[in-house]
Amino acid sequence: MMPEPPKPDPEEHVLLDVLGMHCAACAGRVEKALAGVPGVSAAHVNLVTAQASVQADPSQANAEQLANAIRRAGYEAKIAERAGPSVGGPPDRQQEEITLWHRRLVAAVVLLIPLLLVTHTPWLSGPVRLWAQLLLAVPLQIYVGWPYFAGAWRSLRHAAANMDTLIALGTGTAFAAGLVQFLAGILPSLSVMASSAAHGTPPSGAMYFADAAMILTFVTLGKWLECKAKRRASRAIRRLLDLRPAVASVLHDDAVETVPVDAVTAGQMILIRPGEKVPLDAQVSSGASAVDQSWLTGESMPVEKHPGDEILAGTINLDGALKARVVRAAGQTTLAQVIELVRRAQESKPRLGRLADRVVAWFVPGVLLVAAIALLTWGIVAGDWATALRCCVAVLVVACPCALGLATPTAVLVAGGRGAEQGILIKDAQALEVAATVTTVVLDKTGTLTEGRPRVASVLPAEHVSEEELLTTAAAVQHLSAHPLARAVVEEARQRNLPTRHADELETVPGKGVRGRLRGRTIWVGGPDVLESAGVDLPSARQDAARLRRQGEMPLLVIADGRLLGLLGLADPVAAGAAEAVGQLYRLGLQVELLSGDHRTTAQSIASLLGIERVTAEVLPDEKHQIVRRLQQSGQIVAMVGDGINDAPALAAADLGIAIGSGADVAVEAAEVVLCGNDLRAVGRTILLGRAAVRTIRQNLFWAFLYNVILLPVAAGALIPLAGLALPPSAAAAAMAASSVSVVGNSLLLRARGRADR
Repeated sequence: MMPEPPKPDPEEHVLLDVLGMHCAACAGRVEKALAGVPGVSAAHVNLVTAQASVQADPSQANAEQLANAIRRAGYEAKIAERAGPSVGGPPDRQQEEITLWHRRLVAAVVLLIPLLLVTHTPWLSGPVRLWAQLLLAVPLQIYVGWPYFAGAWRSLRHAAANMDTLIALGTGTAFAAGLVQFLAGILPSLSVMASSAAHGTPPSGAMYFADAAMILTFVTLGKWLECKAKRRASRAIRRLLDLRPAVASVLHDDAVETVPVDAVTAGQMILIRPGEKVPLDAQVSSGASAVDQSWLTGESMPVEKHPGDEILAGTINLDGALKARVVRAAGQTTLAQVIELVRRAQESKPRLGRLADRVVAWFVPGVLLVAAIALLTWGIVAGDWATALRCCVAVLVVACPCALGLATPTAVLVAGGRGAEQGILIKDAQALEVAATVTTVVLDKTGTLTEGRPRVASVLPAEHVSEEELLTTAAAVQHLSAHPLARAVVEEARQRNLPTRHADELETVPGKGVRGRLRGRTIWVGGPDVLESAGVDLPSARQDAARLRRQGEMPLLVIADGRLLGLLGLADPVAAGAAEAVGQLYRLGLQVELLSGDHRTTAQSIASLLGIERVTAEVLPDEKHQIVRRLQQSGQIVAMVGDGINDAPALAAADLGIAIGSGADVAVEAAEVVLCGNDLRAVGRTILLGRAAVRTIRQNLFWAFLYNVILLPVAAGALIPLAGLALPPSAAAAAMAASSVSVVGNSLLLRARGRADR
């Protein structure tokens, strides 16, 4: 069970789609513009999803005011659609963007190939070659280069600079140099250049139209590949959005009406036919069927649903028609909450990402300064203006703040999506960073390591008493009790198809047990202390009870008119996969500690079964909190895993709180990570996912920094005096495109690593 919808907050969370962002500098400008709006407490811009997430006081800043602030910064903005049935905004926009860049890439290649042939064909010379170059270069420059020049102009109008500025300056300078060459070739009065061009040999070091064309082609190729990669990175959340059908079949008396899911309210009856997706969270009223709910719990086997059971939006009804009453409206379903958790995680930034933000803020001005220094150094100091121009253009083109800006959000996006597919909901990106550094995992027992539902594990009838008589008698006394142990006894009798009997004159004796009358006999059911209340002194019964306790079972004695009928041993079974989960945590090099409020013998028994060496039992909720604090003070990075209300203080105190999603709402709210199902092996997957995400972010940042640190000096001509090597502007463009694509591609490898880790 996921948490209930959050209570109204004095601040409003606004999500905006932002159009026109091309690099991290753009994202930084949008964040700065939003932060300057009165009433805004926090603003985060995600370059990958092209969305801005804003926390603001609605009395001071509404969505339209926030959108206007983005427009004043030079970008287009509109209020994003939430996870409704028609959500297709970001994915549709992504596809449109991919299509546009693909068209420009095709146009660039179609024009570039003949341009290169004309430029390097020996039998074309003089004005013919120059005119052919011009006729091919101009449409390429206008159509393919338009987005960069438009973006640069928008930035210039707002006294700013971004990646578009660098590309526009670089390709514009190259094109201008080609234009000078063209004019020199057709106007002989323009000195030496005319003579060289007339003989079909371009002047040494001159810039060509081909240089500008290759820059635009390589950069556009990079943009197209980058957009495709970003779409793949956001595929996980799109799959979640696609889980819910757009309509529901609502029952009105005997009529069925198909209506949009957003129009369905809690309390209405819906019909789910075989093969259909469940549109909303609902409770089955009639019918029986198997439901595939693997998207939430990861269960590979369908789960049988009967009247009274809950079914969740996005699950698939397999083989029977179900009538169900809606319990949560569209925006409050478990699926909607999962989507919101994933969204929030993708909007947040880990500490590593803030380092890149600080660098990017100074990046573009720094590149412009380096380009100016290269131009003046080679032009004035060395007196080689042709080399000066080429180095200046190469610096402008090779610089890539995009790689720095994409390094963190793409990794967070892919990791969050991969986690969601595995049933791991990460509330904040920083949780991934903490997960990578965890040294100790503290595990609650009941409901975490165990199923949280006691069952009859041992039936020990006395001499001349059958198991059936013992269970039937115990169930007759326990049937009215709401105690979990009583329910376990009644359930065991029901599963054995034993006759149903009901005792009367029931009385609960606190600390002792339950007493009742059945067919004229006085029946007592309770722990070892019930012997005293029943007036019986049986040392052998106490010994049997102690033995059951050592086995980790809770002993219940059944006594009829002073005669012992036998003992029942009740145990909370170890959860499926718990032993494997604990073993995995040890293999990851982590310390594991069991922390329980249960009896010490019971806790120790479970620990022994699972191979846990460190056990602390019989602790209250505030003591769990103190134990977590003591571990932290000793230098441990602590992850706490729990499911109950009594775990909430410890979950909140831990460096990383991991809540079992089927647990209490307060525990889920207190944690940074929520496991949708009851599979404890997801704890190890969370640690592995965190380690992989942080490793990927570090790799991305390292290569992005290294790329710029090495190639910027090379582009500026640092190797020319030493080895006579220069970086051509076209090669600089190819390198810049490759850097952005490589960062996104490396992040996408997280998906493959996640599959391998399972």
